[in-house]
Amino acid sequence: METQKVMLFRQKNRWGMTVLSIVLCAVLTLPVLMMSLLSPQLVLFIPVLILVLLGYVGPVSAVVCSLVFVGANTRVFGALGGLCASVFLLPVIVASAVTVERKMQFTLGVGISAGVMFVALELIMAILSAAAGTDIVSAMTDMVRESLVFMEELADPFLAALAQMGLFAVPEGVDIAAVRAGQALTPELREQMIRSVVFVLDAGLRYELPALMVTGSFSAGLFGQAVLRRGVLSRGIALPYLPLRTWRLPKGWGRVLGVTLAAFYVGTLVLSNWLGSAFYVFASVFQEIFMIQGIAAVCYLLHKRGKSRIWQSLAFVAGYFLIGAAAVALGIADQAFDFTHRRAELDQHENPYDPFQPRNPQG
Repeated sequence: METQKVMLFRQKNRWGMTVLSIVLCAVLTLPVLMMSLLSPQLVLFIPVLILVLLGYVGPVSAVVCSLVFVGANTRVFGALGGLCASVFLLPVIVASAVTVERKMQFTLGVGISAGVMFVALELIMAILSAAAGTDIVSAMTDMVRESLVFMEELADPFLAALAQMGLFAVPEGVDIAAVRAGQALTPELREQMIRSVVFVLDAGLRYELPALMVTGSFSAGLFGQAVLRRGVLSRGIALPYLPLRTWRLPKGWGRVLGVTLAAFYVGTLVLSNWLGSAFYVFASVFQEIFMIQGIAAVCYLLHKRGKSRIWQSLAFVAGYFLIGAAAVALGIADQAFDFTHRRAELDQHENPYDPFQPRNPQG
């Protein structure tokens, strides 16, 4: 491969894919924002998708789609939503681009991007809290309430869909099928359904928001670096990169995470009010790490059997979005038993990240 410099915002645009990506972004952004009320992970993958566009399609696609995302948030959530969307996207994209352009080591780039993402999320929390004069969860749910009220009839099919999915009980007198077909709700019934959505959202966010911030930052840093570097490599420019099939936790750190998780669990039995949230956050991180490791182990087997990247991509989608529990189990098995035998091949050399591996004084 060439050893030329990486200049992400000066690279050539693939114009056919650029136009297609912008059209898809314009069509899908609002539905994704609405669905994010049910699954906030969808929004946390937006920076990764922008980095896919920057790496594979070109800077015009990445910039325009970023503006579409900010504009959609401004339309739905007002000027404050647009500001938060800008803080959400810009820092992590710039950090990821800088680390790639400087050809930093993959793991260092992941750490920097994840750290920047976490700081950006904390800043968004502070902005929303200051603007609302209340705690962050109340601020977010108030913003959702105001947006749904502002949208009026446009929100009715969305509210009906949430009720049909079982998120909350359907109020008496509401014909879900008719509402989804275009029949408008009365103002009283609409307000009742909005209150139900806000109640469910408030209860979930108070428990899950800290875990989502930590795991979302980690995922954005890891996958963002991976897709951006893959995009640069596809253009024939060499830079440090670790294929997904090689991602693994050093054996020593597996023990560290396992013991820490057990300690947190025991602590919750004694001090549940104090450690319950911390245990939930750490358990989410534990699950995220081993889910990714389980997916990597499957991708390793597929690669060894000569399967294409399409199969590996399908394995990732299935493991991350559909059968996460099975992926976690595979990741733990890979850590404990090396059932794929990939560690025997990949860990032949000293691993600088393994705290239990003796150092070579001459290395």
